[in-house]
Amino acid sequence: MGKFRIFMIGWEYPPRITGGLAVACEGIASSLGKQGNLVRFLVPRLNGDEPVRENVELIDAGTRTEFYTESELQVLENLALHDYKQQKLFSPYASGEYEGQSQWVRETSQTQSSHSRTRRMPLLRGGYGDWMYQEIERYARAAYFLAQKFNIDVIHAHDWMTFPAGLAAMNATGKPLVVHVHATEYDRSGDKVNQYVFDLERYAFQHATAIMTVSNYTRTILVEKYGIKAEKIFPVHNAVDFELPRSVLERKKTIKDHIVLFLGRITFQKGPDYFVRAARLVIDQMQNVRFVMAGTGDMYSRMIEFAADLGIGKHFHYTGFLGREQVKRLYSMSDLYVMPSVSEPFGISPLEAMLHGVPVIVSKQSGVSEVIQNCVKVDFWNVEEMADQILRILRDSELKANMQSEGHKEVSGISWDAAASKMEKVYEQIGKK
Repeated sequence: MGKFRIFMIGWEYPPRITGGLAVACEGIASSLGKQGNLVRFLVPRLNGDEPVRENVELIDAGTRTEFYTESELQVLENLALHDYKQQKLFSPYASGEYEGQSQWVRETSQTQSSHSRTRRMPLLRGGYGDWMYQEIERYARAAYFLAQKFNIDVIHAHDWMTFPAGLAAMNATGKPLVVHVHATEYDRSGDKVNQYVFDLERYAFQHATAIMTVSNYTRTILVEKYGIKAEKIFPVHNAVDFELPRSVLERKKTIKDHIVLFLGRITFQKGPDYFVRAARLVIDQMQNVRFVMAGTGDMYSRMIEFAADLGIGKHFHYTGFLGREQVKRLYSMSDLYVMPSVSEPFGISPLEAMLHGVPVIVSKQSGVSEVIQNCVKVDFWNVEEMADQILRILRDSELKANMQSEGHKEVSGISWDAAASKMEKVYEQIGKK
C-alpha cells in the first residue's frame, strides 16, 4: 500500500486545546506521519509553540499570507467583518447560543465575494465569537484556495467547524473527502439541536466521499438521526498517547480523603448533573470523600449552585480549565474517575485516567465503552447504581488495585498507530472509486 499526501483540516491544535478534539487531531496526524504519510495540517491560527512531528506540516491559514495571491487575499479580507472586537482564544465547541448567518452551501468554486468591506482585517481568528459562522465560511474559502497549492491525494476534515472547508477543498481539487466525526450536534444538544449545525453536518455527511466516526455508537447515530447510508461510514476508535512508566501505579497520596474526579466540559452532553446527584447518595454513606469537577462549560455555575442546594458544597472542588500538566497531576491525586456522559461519541479521558492507574466508571452511552473492559459501565441516568459502584470501588482496596493494574495494562495497548493504519485502509478504498 502506497503512502498518502493528506490535506488535513482542523480547528485547533495542541498545546491550545478546549477538549479531546485537539488531542485526537495531534495523535492522528502524528501517527499518520510516523507511518510515512505526508500530512499538511491546516488550522485557522498557529502560535508557534505547537509540537513538531515527523512528516506533519502545520499550515496557518490566518497569517501565512505568502500562500495567497493578491486577489485571493482580497477575497478573504472582504469576507472579514468590520466589527470584530478583541481576539478570543480557541473554543471549538458550540452551545447553540451564537447568532449569525452563513452561506456555506453556496458554490465554493465562486472566487468573488458578494460582501464588501473597506477596512483591512486579520485573515482568520480561529475561535468562536459572535461571528463564528462567518469565520467558518471564510475558513472554507481559505481552504479552497490553499488546497490547490499542494499535491494531495485525500482531504480529511475534523468535526463540523471544518466540514465546509473540507467540501470547498474537494470542490477545488476533485480529491476524495473524509469527514471525521468526533461528536454530532445530536450528542451536544439532544433533541433540542441547533438546526444550523445539524443541517451543516448532514449536508457534509451526504456529500463527503467517506465518513469516519470515533465509535460504532456514533455510526448508529449518523444512520438513525441523520439518515446516512451505513456503508459509507467507517468507525475508527480513538486512542491515547500518554507515555507513562508502570511506576505511576505506585504513587502515594498526600490527601487522606478519597477523591472522585469528573473531568471534561461541564455541559449537557457530559452529564455533570448526574455526577452531582450520585455524589449526594455517596456522601449519605461516606463522609471522607471529595468530588472534583475539572473543566468549564455552560453548566459550570449551575453545578456549583446545584451542589450547594443539595447541601454537599463543602465536598466539592471546582478547578476551571486545566492544562495538560495540571491534568496529569490531578489524575495522580484521584482515587476514581467517573464519566457519566449522556451521549459520548468516544471519550479519551477515561483512557488517560486508566493509563495513570485510576479506576474508571463510564456510561454505557459512550463510544469508549466499546473498547475497554477493565472498568465499570453504568447507564448515565441510573444515579443509584453509579453511587453504589463509587462506594464499592472506594471501599474495596483489592478491587481498586486490580482495576488500576489491569486497566493500565489494557489501555497501554490502545494506540494511535493502530487507528492510523485503519485510516490508511479507508484512504486506499476511497481512492479506488
